Amino acid sequence: MSNDSPKEVATRLALLPWMTPKRFRTLLSLGEPDAVVEVLRDWSTERHAPMIDIPSNIHALLTTRCSKTVARLLGDVWCEALGKSCETIESLSSMDVHIVERGEYPQQLNGDQNAPTLLYSRGNLELLNRRRVGIVGTRNATEHGRTTAYEFGKALSQNGVAVVSGLARGIDAAAHRGVLSALSESTTAESSIHAGPVAVVATGLDVVYPREHHGLWKDVGECGLLLSENPPGTGPLPFRFPLRNRIIAALSEVLLVVESRLDGGSLITVREALDRGVTVMAVPGATSTKAAQGTNMLIRDGALVAIEPDDVLIALGLDTRRQAPSFDSRQPPLWPDSEVLDLITNDPLTLNDVARLADEKFAMSFGDVAVSLGRLEAHGWLMCTAGWFERIGAR
Repeated sequence: MSNDSPKEVATRLALLPWMTPKRFRTLLSLGEPDAVVEVLRDWSTERHAPMIDIPSNIHALLTTRCSKTVARLLGDVWCEALGKSCETIESLSSMDVHIVERGEYPQQLNGDQNAPTLLYSRGNLELLNRRRVGIVGTRNATEHGRTTAYEFGKALSQNGVAVVSGLARGIDAAAHRGVLSALSESTTAESSIHAGPVAVVATGLDVVYPREHHGLWKDVGECGLLLSENPPGTGPLPFRFPLRNRIIAALSEVLLVVESRLDGGSLITVREALDRGVTVMAVPGATSTKAAQGTNMLIRDGALVAIEPDDVLIALGLDTRRQAPSFDSRQPPLWPDSEVLDLITNDPLTLNDVARLADEKFAMSFGDVAVSLGRLEAHGWLMCTAGWFERIGAR
């Protein structure tokens, strides 16, 4: 065997032709990567042995959905490709690509039952420890949609939230450019607060797709993080894009859809997010615009509405004052809500308690107090648990 690490040996298996994420997971479930490679090598020296001589677990893997003849062809191709994969392993460092294995992922992704076996990264992995919001949408975005994604990406970055997207045309690219704009405009003091972009791509990190994003791809790798479950050299095969979307969903605490058609690929990411209990938000659009039909449908079906970046920050439950002392994402309460809020200090109170105090101090009616409490809860100043109102955040 070579001196390759287990992660590098696993990458050699991932590089084999026609290797899908499911086949890759199955192969690595059979044993240590170097043991699997040895089995394939041993088989390659027994070209004329019957298929039954192949270890039963690998035999079952190869013959899934294909004939024995096709399975042998696939196995032969794999055996021949093992030697060539050494060249790619040796070039990983020159490409500035690092191999990340399960256990090194952030908790949300590490515990995901569909988590990738390996990830390939370029850039700052520490961004995965930041608060994270996924922004997705149609590739055929309107100018309004691109501007909206840009502004959301920029504002979220300025508040320390890493924006996760797919580096595709349209909404993805606009969101990434908004983040990069925030970074380029930041002062030295702000640079430690602002978060860089996180791009999850469906190709190898050395295969730029679409080609016109070469500059954007480079900037994201330098200022943020590029991620892929596909090893270097992997091209833009159609089936890999929906698979990529599950990683975007798993990395996101909140998924924001800016524009989507009724049959848009971003709705695949929405389904993956809902399966994982991730909060889905959508930016409403004109009912006459096809690019907004999908987002409007999501809102109709219960997605939270995002009109401005503060809506996303509130959904995150993010106390941004810890990062930017002069900023609070919540809408400041006006009179009489501000007076009602001051009545609730350290201890939770019921509606009757608050109404009694408000009547004594301000002669407010029971109905007015109830309306004020509703507004304060909606704007994130109060939470109500089993009829008890409690302040959110320090006074």
